[in-house]
Amino acid sequence: MARKKDDPDQLGLALPGLYELAKPRSGNGTEKLGYHWGDAQPLPKLGSHSAAKHDIYSTYVDRFVKTLTGRHVQSQLKLTIVDGFSGGGVYDWGGKVVDGSPLRLLTSIDEARAVLQARRSDFNLDVDFVFIDENRNHIAFLREQLLKRGYSSLIQSGKLRLISQPFEDVIPEVIAAIKKKGRAHHSIFLLDQYGWSDVKLATVRRIMGELSNPEVILTFMVDALINLLHDKTSSLSALAAIDYSREDVRELLDMKDAYGSKGWKRAIQNTVYRHIQRCTGADFYTPFFVHPPESHRDYWLIHLSKHHQAREEMGKVFWATNNTMEHFGGAGFDALGFDPNVDVRQGMMDYLFDDDAAVRSKRQLLEQLPPLLHSAWNAGSIVTKRSLYAARANDTPIVGTLMDSQLTELRDAGEIVIIGKKLDKAGNVVEMVRERAESYSWDDVIRLPREPTLFSVFRQPSRYVPGEHQIAPIPICSNSTVERTSDSDHS
Repeated sequence: MARKKDDPDQLGLALPGLYELAKPRSGNGTEKLGYHWGDAQPLPKLGSHSAAKHDIYSTYVDRFVKTLTGRHVQSQLKLTIVDGFSGGGVYDWGGKVVDGSPLRLLTSIDEARAVLQARRSDFNLDVDFVFIDENRNHIAFLREQLLKRGYSSLIQSGKLRLISQPFEDVIPEVIAAIKKKGRAHHSIFLLDQYGWSDVKLATVRRIMGELSNPEVILTFMVDALINLLHDKTSSLSALAAIDYSREDVRELLDMKDAYGSKGWKRAIQNTVYRHIQRCTGADFYTPFFVHPPESHRDYWLIHLSKHHQAREEMGKVFWATNNTMEHFGGAGFDALGFDPNVDVRQGMMDYLFDDDAAVRSKRQLLEQLPPLLHSAWNAGSIVTKRSLYAARANDTPIVGTLMDSQLTELRDAGEIVIIGKKLDKAGNVVEMVRERAESYSWDDVIRLPREPTLFSVFRQPSRYVPGEHQIAPIPICSNSTVERTSDSDHS
């Protein structure tokens, strides 16, 4: 079966020409600026940012399903995918018609289902789709595209719902439908807002608070926020959507004046994203810029979740997109920490999730891991790969596979011993030393050898002090108290 990126008429990761400027067209005066669909007008031209987002959406859904169906004894997965700003479903890409997010999501699930049923014929990949757009013309256009593609049975059965209302208005019934489907509440919300205030942080907070395993992929247009901050006549209503007051944004403007263009991007990335995380109640997040090199527009693609495995899988997607994603900060742990007393422009390099970034990350990890391990051992802690990664996942571009490679370096140098578990012939769980493994389970234990070598890194002083670059916690948003459901594992 052909993969999506093998289709020359569809887009794939790192496709040449991805970096053309986005070209949204204005509406008829009553509609918001953006993309518009209708029988009497040409298809919207797909911009580079949207192309990058659609690649990330479909790739992540594929990884999500693979992660949650990794156990071969499993026979079912229940999932709900919500596209909160779906549009009309197709675009013009250089004269060719290409699929938008709704059709690409459906294709990803169709392909995943075929793979799972080839492994086990009775596997039930039970996915509900909810496509929302407040513009009735967009939903009508999307419906026609879906019928042409053979999805009429999904629509008739209610497994695919088309809703022409604002996302904020329908979120209560969407959450209720997910709850009725079962206790796991596996769900992905794709919230590709055009600017930054169409989705209230309080709404995301509700999703995180009422569902057990939701994930939200939220776009946040930084440039639009900058423009509003400079507009003295703007109202407070838009700022209220992200729980900001005038006093809060004045501090952001002061940062821009103090640090300049790139320095300010790093400063805002390391203050506003923490505000967003705390105001949504997400335990894990990835706040990185989508910035095709030839574009002058910047926005975040923010992934919010409740489990470190979800953050890990999205991190892998970012690495797969190469130059499409970037952040302004360091290469290892504490990479996103911002200290207002330090000039953020000094020693700063753009981090593009490419081969050079991987090399820098590994070098940084090799310096940071020994003191982290030594500090934990001295405190009497049992150190696992999970405990090393999960506590630091939010402040780093690092993924578990990069950490595995450097743990292997330390193991092969005789600096550490890595202990896993296996079943013996009698079916008992026993410990085993991972002498040749190059990847490790989250629960593998990392120990100090009984006798470190004479020149061991654990005998040497280190310039890295764990946590020294972390900023002080930002108080939780007002009016953000929600009753959290019990958290269950992502995988």
